[in-house]
Amino acid sequence: MSPRAARWVRAAGLLLARLFLGGLFVYASLHKLADPVSFSRIVYGYKILPPWAINLTAIVLPGVELAAGALLLAGLLRRGAALAVSLSLLVFICALAFNLARGLDFDCGCFSFARTGPGAALDLLVRDVVFLALSCWVLLSPECPCSADRLLGRDA
Repeated sequence: MSPRAARWVRAAGLLLARLFLGGLFVYASLHKLADPVSFSRIVYGYKILPPWAINLTAIVLPGVELAAGALLLAGLLRRGAALAVSLSLLVFICALAFNLARGLDFDCGCFSFARTGPGAALDLLVRDVVFLALSCWVLLSPECPCSADRLLGRDA
């Protein structure tokens, strides 16, 4: 493959990764924003946070997911949005791994309110590690094609 073709493939892959993660995080935020009470029960079900942090997390996390996802979709503040996505995924991975190690049956709360068990948690853990790799690629790439940042003459 020629260097020019390799650059094009890399740019197309980066664009697809950015759009995929952006859409994923916007979608993931929607049911949480629509039903924060149910989402707070899911946060409680992880049995990790102190009681005072449960409702705060259930209110703040979906907003962060929505904002980061929308920014990635638009290609605005790419690195900041990708950092927020990467940190969120890292927290999700740690929470899943912690509950997987404890053998707890819990509701993931990722995209719907469907129950998951320890077997499904391992699949979710692997999936989130793949998503984290994609978000780190978007975060660490020196430039991002087809983005609002690029049109504005910056690559942030």
